[in-house]
Amino acid sequence: MSKFKPTIVLTCVTTIVAVLLVFTHEFTYVDTSGVITDKLMSACTETMGEGDYSIVSDWKQAGYEIDKPDNVEKMIKKSDGSIAFEVITDGYAKGGIDLLIAMNADGSVKAVSVVSLGETPGLGTKVNSPDFLSQFRGKTGEINAVKNSPSSGNEIQAVTGATYSSKGVTKAVNIALSTYAQLNAEKGE
Repeated sequence: MSKFKPTIVLTCVTTIVAVLLVFTHEFTYVDTSGVITDKLMSACTETMGEGDYSIVSDWKQAGYEIDKPDNVEKMIKKSDGSIAFEVITDGYAKGGIDLLIAMNADGSVKAVSVVSLGETPGLGTKVNSPDFLSQFRGKTGEINAVKNSPSSGNEIQAVTGATYSSKGVTKAVNIALSTYAQLNAEKGE
C-alpha cells in the first residue's frame, strides 16, 4: 500500500487543481464573439466611415435566409444599413490574412481593410498597401490576381514577391462578393 500512496495523493491533488481550473475558467470567461475589437472598429471606420456598428450574430434572426458561411468570420452592419464581412483566409501563412470587406448596395466592393496580417514581414505584408487594396474598389463577380498588368476588368495586379498573399486577399474579397450576392439573391434583387 505504501507504494500506491504517493500515486493516490498525486491523483487527488491533480484532480482538485483541474476542478479549480475549470471553475475559474467558467467564472471568468467572457464571450467576445459579439464584440467589435479596436482593430475591427478601425477597419470599419476606414472602409465605411464613422458610425454605429453591430455584429450580426444570428443571420436567420436578422432576416437572412442563408446561414453564415464557414469562411465568413463576421457580418457587420452600420446603422445606415451598410454591410461588411470579416473574412480570414490563407495567404503564405495559414489563416494569415484577416480582412474587412465593405460592400456597396449594388454588390460591388466599396473598400478593403486589413484587420490583421500574419504574412511574411517585408513580402506578404506588402498586400496592406493602399495601392494594392484600392484595386478591389468597384469590382464585382469573380476576381483574379495576376502577375502581369491586368488585361480584363475582373483582374487585379498581384504584389511582386507576394503572390500567395495577393491570392489570399483576392480569395477573401471573392468570398465577400459571393456572400453578398447570396444575400441579395434571396431577396430577389
